[in-house]
Amino acid sequence: MNLRKMKITTDQESLFSAIQTISTVVPARATLAILSNVLLTAEEERLVLSATDLDISILTRVPVEVHEPGGITVPARKLLQIVRELPNKQVTLETEGERISIRSDRGHYVLTGIPADQFPNLQTEVEGTSIEAEADLLRKMIEKTIFAASGDETRPVLNGVLWRIEDHEGAGRMTMVATDGHRLARIIVRLSEPVGKHAEAILPPKVLHQLVRLVSGGAALQKAIIGENFVVFDLGTTVLFSRVIEGPYPDFDQVIPQENEKKLVVAYDVLVPGIRRVSILADSDTHQVRLNLGENTMKLSSASHDIGAEAEEELPVNYHAGELEIAYDASYLMDILKNMASEEVVFELDTPISAGVVRPVQQQEGQDYLCLIMPLRIVE
Repeated sequence: MNLRKMKITTDQESLFSAIQTISTVVPARATLAILSNVLLTAEEERLVLSATDLDISILTRVPVEVHEPGGITVPARKLLQIVRELPNKQVTLETEGERISIRSDRGHYVLTGIPADQFPNLQTEVEGTSIEAEADLLRKMIEKTIFAASGDETRPVLNGVLWRIEDHEGAGRMTMVATDGHRLARIIVRLSEPVGKHAEAILPPKVLHQLVRLVSGGAALQKAIIGENFVVFDLGTTVLFSRVIEGPYPDFDQVIPQENEKKLVVAYDVLVPGIRRVSILADSDTHQVRLNLGENTMKLSSASHDIGAEAEEELPVNYHAGELEIAYDASYLMDILKNMASEEVVFELDTPISAGVVRPVQQQEGQDYLCLIMPLRIVE
């Protein structure tokens, strides 16, 4: 293949969609100039577009008329901006040396690129465990856990989401877990049949965000491959690759309380608006909201001494376990609650200084979802 010469013809809509698919992987501030470019490779009546930030790579394929096979790398942002504004008609891309001409019926645009052979080699072949998973189910599992991943780069293992697939009690199951040490989200999904394998990987949030974006756009997951150092998501015309985070992941089962006997049940539509209102006047640093529990009642309160403000609401609940005062970060609590997808939620509590477990009362069929949240020290 002549990497310095390429000519293809396609329609604007297909080309723009393909560029848009891969452009979000291109780093905003690249350490290497070529990482700001996308690789265009014309071969066998298709154009392959690739991008990488060296941790995540993506490629997508679009049918085109190939007049001259070849390749070049082109500045991603400029290419996207140009093709977006072209009329939805035929577009011709043609290279001459390190320059590429983009022609439509209205005119032509020329960009200077970098030779294709200088683009990093993508990790396209990964040996590992092949997994078939329903794309929409995987998306929901990611959305229910990723918010709890840590942003503290001093503990890289907590920056990711653990994904595990295994057999358990005669059936397959998938587990996803994320924690930042202050909260934890875990979902287990029971599969209809045994999977006959065990595999797990700690996935960086940015590859999961990319996967959610692609699946939400209608892409169907063909398979995933979990390797020792890489994971691959094959979505048919688009393939996503990522390095995994080195483990091991903490034993999350050990930190989930099993004997919290104080049960608080409250309607989602009552609790969430109440917390939202009371948190308006919470301290701007701690976001602390207090829960004062009594027989079938809960008082929500907050205070911000810097501005001399306070708030209090009383909510009807189902609770019979004696008086208890406990405080949480309202933003952490809201992140948890918005993923409950249930008319009622149950808090399993113990003491004002021990972790609480939050579950949806109405679990989705075949799923076991819970979140753990650490309380705050009550500030008078």
